[in-house]
Amino acid sequence: MRLPGKQIYSRVVAALQSKGGHNAAVFAAFLGVSAMLWWVMALNDEDQTDVRLPLRITNVPDSVTIISTPPPAIAASLRAKASQLVKISLGHAPALKVDFRAYRQGNVMRLTDADIKALVRGAIDGSAVSVVTPDSLRLLFTTAPGRPVAVRLDYNLTTAPKATPAGRPILSLDSVMAYAAPGAHIGHTVSTEEVSLSGIDHTVVQRVRLAAPAGVRLIPDSVDVTFPVESLIFRTLKYQIEASGVPAGYRLITFPSQLEVSYLVPRSNYKATPPMRLIVDYHSLDGGNARMARVRLHDVPADLRNVQLSADSVEYIIERL
Repeated sequence: MRLPGKQIYSRVVAALQSKGGHNAAVFAAFLGVSAMLWWVMALNDEDQTDVRLPLRITNVPDSVTIISTPPPAIAASLRAKASQLVKISLGHAPALKVDFRAYRQGNVMRLTDADIKALVRGAIDGSAVSVVTPDSLRLLFTTAPGRPVAVRLDYNLTTAPKATPAGRPILSLDSVMAYAAPGAHIGHTVSTEEVSLSGIDHTVVQRVRLAAPAGVRLIPDSVDVTFPVESLIFRTLKYQIEASGVPAGYRLITFPSQLEVSYLVPRSNYKATPPMRLIVDYHSLDGGNARMARVRLHDVPADLRNVQLSADSVEYIIERL
């Protein structure tokens, strides 16, 4: 039986006003205060841990292009207050902001182990830093303008048995900008990293990184490549058998006069009639009693697969005209 709200409230008040209820409430209050004090003290204690701090390079002039790729973050082993470490573990790691102007030396930006540790201490106030990785940075840069270079695709593509390439791969960019550090050489072309695809039965789009020469930065450093692939469809057609090399005054007649040719063709070319030829060569006849002539396929288009004749030889007669 459910009790009305007022009755429940009255029973709770009565329980708290009893001696046992009063003691339980006091105990709970002291427990809560103790837990709070313990939590505050724990947050003020120091602890050793490893953290990753995002790296940001600031105040880079528009005329400067940094050639070397800086690491995305600095790993540091440090000792700090638990409150700071909790904040970092919750995804609030402070970024290490490196002022480009403060560490520029000629055409190189240099940071020593001591420089990086000082940046970490500044980002996490009051921390003691023992180890940082990397322990130094050497970033090349240039103020020279870039120049365009052509992109060359390095790839190896094999399709599934019932598919075929539907043309050459398509690059999202045919050229990129190249920036070179002093002494580095920029060629006329830049190659992609090798792409190897096998068993492909549909069009694939893939982002491919560019292989930058030493001391050269490419912007952008990758391109999207479309590898067009289409399915193959089975088809059969009849072709007339032709005779070649027959001497003047004679005629070669085959039985039958036509043969079926079966093949796999790209879906986009299904309705087209391939310009194939079926030929019997007079000079290949052996003149025996079998009277069978070998039929050979000629002018088979490169996009056809598994091309087969319904018969590889036919009967024939030679008539004088």
